[in-house]
Amino acid sequence: MPIVQTSSSTLQPDSQATRFQSGKCYDLAIIGAGISSAYTLIHYLLLLEQQFAESKNQLQPKKIVVTEKSCEFWTGIPYGSRSGKTALLISPLIEFIPQRAEREHFVDWLNANREWLFDPQVYSRGELSHKWLQANTVDMDRNSWDNLFIPRHVFGLYLQQRVVELIELAVSKGSIEIDLINADVWDVQRDRDLYRVDFTTTEGDTYFTTEKLVLAIGSPPNVAFAKPVNDRETDVCYIDNMYEPSLDANLDRICKSLERQTDRQVLIVGSNAGTLDTLYSINNSKIATDLIEKFIILSPNAAFPHRISREVPALYYTPQHLVKLVESETFTAKQIFEAVRADVADATAANINISDIHGDISKATMQGLNRLSAEEQAQFVFTYAVEIGKLQRRAGGEYLDVVGNSIDRDKLAFIKGKFVNSTVSEPGNLTCEYIDGDDRQQKTINSPIGVIINCAGFQDVTKSSSLLIQNLIRREICISNQSQRGFVINKNFEASKNCYVMGPLVAGNIDGNFRIWHAESCQRIIGLSQHLASVLMPPAPEADVDAPSFLVNAA
Repeated sequence: MPIVQTSSSTLQPDSQATRFQSGKCYDLAIIGAGISSAYTLIHYLLLLEQQFAESKNQLQPKKIVVTEKSCEFWTGIPYGSRSGKTALLISPLIEFIPQRAEREHFVDWLNANREWLFDPQVYSRGELSHKWLQANTVDMDRNSWDNLFIPRHVFGLYLQQRVVELIELAVSKGSIEIDLINADVWDVQRDRDLYRVDFTTTEGDTYFTTEKLVLAIGSPPNVAFAKPVNDRETDVCYIDNMYEPSLDANLDRICKSLERQTDRQVLIVGSNAGTLDTLYSINNSKIATDLIEKFIILSPNAAFPHRISREVPALYYTPQHLVKLVESETFTAKQIFEAVRADVADATAANINISDIHGDISKATMQGLNRLSAEEQAQFVFTYAVEIGKLQRRAGGEYLDVVGNSIDRDKLAFIKGKFVNSTVSEPGNLTCEYIDGDDRQQKTINSPIGVIINCAGFQDVTKSSSLLIQNLIRREICISNQSQRGFVINKNFEASKNCYVMGPLVAGNIDGNFRIWHAESCQRIIGLSQHLASVLMPPAPEADVDAPSFLVNAA
């Protein structure tokens, strides 16, 4: 069954510069074709269809271009082939897409396509995939999808099909002309009232200009470590990004490397969602599981997220430290963080699952935030909100069962600390040095390491290795906000006039009730992109977007 229909030539990503008119001018350009781009375009096309209908098709078609440096449009890394077919949502579907209409649209699509999406013959190839299908078949039969942690690539297939169908409809009605270009954008500069966008295709460098520009470029690159040097480089297996070129390709590389080694321990730097993806995918393969003697997880907190219960028990819980603080006359953003930390510690000591009281803590935290002065609210957004999120990280049982089973079999151990470097101790083996999280002394992991996987998270924008981000800052089109996780934007998502930001790089912004400290989740992007689409509509309204505040999982 075809996933995406691309019968129209306008929908074929164009990697050939010879087919592209250098200097072509567009009304709207979107850089990046992940889910931020996809939902911005979905909302924009729906609004544009309504505007054309009201004008009785008297308007000129809008000229749109979308660029994407990978070969996949509309999925981004999390929901496309680079994450593989086994990676799961880290939250249940009802939290992943809390917007009821959108979730029901997705569920209708799941039901209509279930037979080929969840083919038992395909899922039986992996031990965990087979177990997942067996465990969730009854709920799918009952149309009870809300509490399932479904494979992420399924959502990517849905989004691809939805965007393509909307584009085809808009093209057929004459409301848009669109080019999809497989290209790496590396520079943006102002050209009078336009933006010039320079990019590289397989045929070389070229450019286009646009009146409005949307930067939907996803998160900054991963924090990079110096690669260990060895004369026999084939013996060294150091993976700086598990999703490049893809999780499956790197899994194959790990297996081939370990087959040549006698010491088969795998060090993973970081304990975030990427680490859980990696552990789940490796344990889904019997070959990989048999090859690996032990996982060593090195991270500052030496812990994974808290388990999300499918059925939350009835708890009469009050975050005492937070409630007492909020009842006082004055307090600071730092004091809110300290109160949350104290409540989390008390709940942990009482053997209460932090995930089960996530809503209670979040509600009290928001009450405290709303009573802070403007200056303290800014400090909350820039610094403490993300730290509070780290205390309440959450993940599904399928992922955490893998961790628990590995610990029970003595195949996984934590080290609390911060990675420093790695060196080649013997042919094929790596030695790791780290700063101990307790005594702050530099130490060495004594047992030989066969593979190092970097899951340490993203760079801040001021130190980004991305040439595009560097040039945006150098040309002062974008300015790093105080959090250093994103760019300064106004309520209309503008970093500069007619240059907009959508996706993770909107994090760390506050302007009145426009308060965003985390914007990597699908639910954030669906809501925020809807506001941006209204701003982009011709003629651009003087929109005053009053976006809600978000307290989210900072995994």
